[in-house]
Amino acid sequence: MLTFNTLQLITLISNFFWPMIRILSFFSAAPIFNDKLINKKNKIILSAIISWLISPFLPEVHTVLFSSLGFLLLLQQMLIGIVLGFTVQLLFVTVNLSGEIIGLQMGLSFATFFNSNSHIGTSIISRFLNILTLCFFLILNAHLYLISILIESFYSMPIEGYFFKINIFFALLKFSSGIFLNSLLFISPVMIFLLSLSFIMSLLNRLSPQISIFSIGFPLNLLIGILILYFLIPVTFPFFEKMLNDLIFFIKNTFLYI
Repeated sequence: MLTFNTLQLITLISNFFWPMIRILSFFSAAPIFNDKLINKKNKIILSAIISWLISPFLPEVHTVLFSSLGFLLLLQQMLIGIVLGFTVQLLFVTVNLSGEIIGLQMGLSFATFFNSNSHIGTSIISRFLNILTLCFFLILNAHLYLISILIESFYSMPIEGYFFKINIFFALLKFSSGIFLNSLLFISPVMIFLLSLSFIMSLLNRLSPQISIFSIGFPLNLLIGILILYFLIPVTFPFFEKMLNDLIFFIKNTFLYI
């Protein structure tokens, strides 16, 4: 008969519990996995399955579960998972920012969808770019690659004996500024054309005051903006692929090779 004493049972549960906390924290912050449409039970089951598969290959954890050190270790694993998921979330935040700015310049800021994740309204252009980004994300199997990076983090950032360094947060802040700059470069053609159109309409209004800017400029802004977005669609995939490669390169250099 197979028997366990109390110490062996606690050790077995501990080796399974700590990886699950980091994985579940990552799923709660990473894109696609943190969507409200995905049931919380499915997230817990998926985290438990991955933790059960990788726990035999990880070093044994000697920290007692119900102790002060165990509580601090719990917070540490949650912080690591949330930081990793938040880093990936920056990719979709920049796309949403680009869509919000484009929609504001085109005059479509009133056309909004309710976002169940953030509980705020997002413009129709932002929603469109977000769907494109999500499709590219799944086509490139980036979600599977992120899970593999998460598993590799258990070796570069072990459950016991690892402490966050302050330079990681400074590197994350610097990278976020760079990725937001890329989003501004992506929307620069739309901004240039729409600003040029506004300048031309202002000149026409000065030359001929009978021309109503509101009756002509608004549909013209919509038409020019939609045409520019149509011609930008072939460039969207290489641009997103470059941003994704930069993101993965940053995560590897910052979190895996430390």
